[in-house]
Amino acid sequence: MAWGANYSIIFGIIILGLFGSTQLVFAEPYLLSNGPGDGTVIVGVNGFGGFGSFNGPDASDAFFDPGASSPAQTTLASAIAIRLGTEEIDGARAFLTSGGFLFGSPDLPNPPIAGTPTSATSTFFSNDLQFDLIQTLTKTSSGTTLTQKYTITNPTTSTIEFELIRYLDGDLQFDLSIDDAGGRLINSDGVEILFETDAVGDSSTSTTFVGVTSEGGTVPMLKRYEMNEFDAFGIGVFAGDDLLNLIFNDLDADQFIDTAYDVSLALRNEFSLGAGESVVYVTKTIFGDGAPEDVEIDPPTEEMVGGIILPIDTMALLIAGAQFNAFFILSTLALTGAFAFGVLYYKTKRTN
Repeated sequence: MAWGANYSIIFGIIILGLFGSTQLVFAEPYLLSNGPGDGTVIVGVNGFGGFGSFNGPDASDAFFDPGASSPAQTTLASAIAIRLGTEEIDGARAFLTSGGFLFGSPDLPNPPIAGTPTSATSTFFSNDLQFDLIQTLTKTSSGTTLTQKYTITNPTTSTIEFELIRYLDGDLQFDLSIDDAGGRLINSDGVEILFETDAVGDSSTSTTFVGVTSEGGTVPMLKRYEMNEFDAFGIGVFAGDDLLNLIFNDLDADQFIDTAYDVSLALRNEFSLGAGESVVYVTKTIFGDGAPEDVEIDPPTEEMVGGIILPIDTMALLIAGAQFNAFFILSTLALTGAFAFGVLYYKTKRTN
């Protein structure tokens, strides 16, 4: 085997080793990536499932590569909010997140995370409930889906009624503006999706987008969804305001925004858990490019391949590490420099 091939293999092993150690030891936030390549995502999540540039140092923005244009930021803030009880009279909600005070919510300790480059697991407690979370990136024909599956258990001896709201403020930067559009649709599988899109239009308009779903417990007919302006809407979600089943600036009642603005969106689910009972709550974030009505949330079962780590571009790994961890930068430069010196020494010895 030629020395050049040996060099590539050894260098690749070193970079992948650094990437793995960063995931398990140094990464705050925990970096998930199924890239590089068209339709892939790099995102830093915390142990509650929060991500976005507004979520503090334990999380980071989600960078989506649509293929037709350069990768760009997509998310200011994404998190779930919880409240005991399901009515406005029950008071304020709390965003489950760490590393910052999202709309005034407490800054919670970040739960430990373990996993792989495309999957992360964590456990935390809130309001006497245990949450076991699995976060997974999956490639689809539309782009990439981030699936966040919460198994919620009531370990107490009493019934607990509560609600969860999936909140997203997705500042799509592909057109260099945070004024976005979007809307609501029910796909052919009966899944309700709220979309934030770069382009004003309807469900058939081709554009870059981020979509959100939430399934589990009881899906209410009233007070289920809302799309409205940041940051007043986020403050209202935290304060405990009802969702209004409203798409703000939908002037023709087609459930899609007609005049762009800084969009935030939310979906609400209700739960009643008896003593010792568990329930599964799943929220998905769909990063895509195309017409929202054609979106693929998950790949067909026969196309899914588990346990395979696709080749990772060396430069992409270096960039990703540089974005999220200064220690990673220093260690990478030091080890890369040492390796380069070793190569030079080896070549010099062979020449002599």
